[in-house]
Amino acid sequence: MRRTTTAALKRTFLCFTLCLALLAAGCAWGPSQTQEPSREYGVFLGINATDMERLEGYDLVVIEPSEFQAEQIEAMHAAGQTVYGYLNIGAIETYRPYYGRFQGITQGVYEDWPDERWVDVTSPEWQEFIVDDLGKTYADMGLDGFFLDNADVYHHYPSEDVFEGLRLIMKGLKEYGLSLVVNGGDDFVLRCIDEGAAPGLFDGINQETVFTRIDFEQGTYGVQTKEENAYWKDYLATVKDSGLSVYLLEYGADRRLAKRIDAYCREHGFLWYDAEGLALQ
Repeated sequence: MRRTTTAALKRTFLCFTLCLALLAAGCAWGPSQTQEPSREYGVFLGINATDMERLEGYDLVVIEPSEFQAEQIEAMHAAGQTVYGYLNIGAIETYRPYYGRFQGITQGVYEDWPDERWVDVTSPEWQEFIVDDLGKTYADMGLDGFFLDNADVYHHYPSEDVFEGLRLIMKGLKEYGLSLVVNGGDDFVLRCIDEGAAPGLFDGINQETVFTRIDFEQGTYGVQTKEENAYWKDYLATVKDSGLSVYLLEYGADRRLAKRIDAYCREHGFLWYDAEGLALQ
């Protein structure tokens, strides 16, 4: 779910295909077909500072910090908003200005995202870059927290060294005194919970597609399978029981499904955001 304004341009074709498929299926959700969305939480990785009006009214927002300045984050704070910044710790996009520096430690193409590569998180150079360079730069902008993506690298490359690499990155980022939310990465998160390490490394998790589903081959959104939904619900219950905050990111839920998700989240004390599309704009 890695979205920046630059990434959105690179993925125009995919988003266009999704829109056409939804329209053809009669499933394009208009304002009259969806319930009034909650504004407690929103993920807007596909916008930049020129689109800041999209953030208005939201309590907690997740942005791509490379597209903003410290003054703009200060303005969000003045409006009463909490601001988290996206930080890709387990993979690297080919359009990032520092891709060439780390191309040698990439490990494979990220499925469904051809412009992204898994990265060797055991590399001391990568760890130092994420914590001391990129992390510090973003922390100095006045962010309230980091939205950490692609701890799923531990699922794809399950070794002690990879687990330790992620742990060291999060431990280092914790030193900035910001909240850390892990997006995905359930294998890593569950191990941290089992070992009692989670509270010292991160403060919450975000999980995508608990109730909705993206079919990349067909270019459509749909309802998540019962099996997947049941797995994610069990996972979120475990996370909640460990004292961590829980956030959900869904895609294209219709009115009926949105009501179901909203009721579930209110019952369990979770926050959720229903994105109109993959670009997260």
